[in-house]
Amino acid sequence: MKHARLSIVIASLGVATVLSGCNGSSSAGGLAGGVVGGGQDFETAFNAVSQKAPTSDMPTSLKASYEGQMKVGVNSGSAQIFGTDIDANSAEIIGDLAVDVDWTDGQTTNPFTGTASNIVATEAGTSNSVKLDGTLTVDQGLPASLSRTTIPAQVVAGVNIPEQNTGAMLFHMSGRLSSGKNEGDATLQFGGNFMGPGAESMLGPVSGGINDVNNPSPQIFDAGVGGTFYANKK
Repeated sequence: MKHARLSIVIASLGVATVLSGCNGSSSAGGLAGGVVGGGQDFETAFNAVSQKAPTSDMPTSLKASYEGQMKVGVNSGSAQIFGTDIDANSAEIIGDLAVDVDWTDGQTTNPFTGTASNIVATEAGTSNSVKLDGTLTVDQGLPASLSRTTIPAQVVAGVNIPEQNTGAMLFHMSGRLSSGKNEGDATLQFGGNFMGPGAESMLGPVSGGINDVNNPSPQIFDAGVGGTFYANKK
């Protein structure tokens, strides 16, 4: 069953993504061009977060709401959900994120809830766009984690470096999207690092894909996607 294989593969990617942290790039699957949709300009907001230093004072508990955006490009396959007006292999997708965190150090249950909405696909380098109706939600059935790592104080070349406490995260979102009569099941993995003082932002890569609802093909994704996301504490 395709959905079962999808869950297994996504789960296996979890550890690698959270360890990779932020990839430091605002590109979406290597594609260029403007994107219509989302609450604000992605590049400007993403760059502002990526210029922050990684969090060095990660708290031992965190209860906060974050808002931001994701931007991904199709890097393999195609999907009917984009319709006929957009070349699926040149599609960029942007959406608004709202993520809540309720976590205490050592917690093993999923600390994340939230949604991705206002999702729009645009053919790179053009103004051809299509609204993808539907909302993705944090999937409680797929891996999620929030970790705090302490780097002890040390002396390097005669310089005292104080103790640092960094933070990293991993969670998944899934849901059904539609455009007209075309429907697709999307599963996305978000991983990366907390940025700025007091874990004021999140930043990192996004990966996953979309499966056509009525497509019996055996591949994991009808359209594989990859890109980046950011989110700032409200």
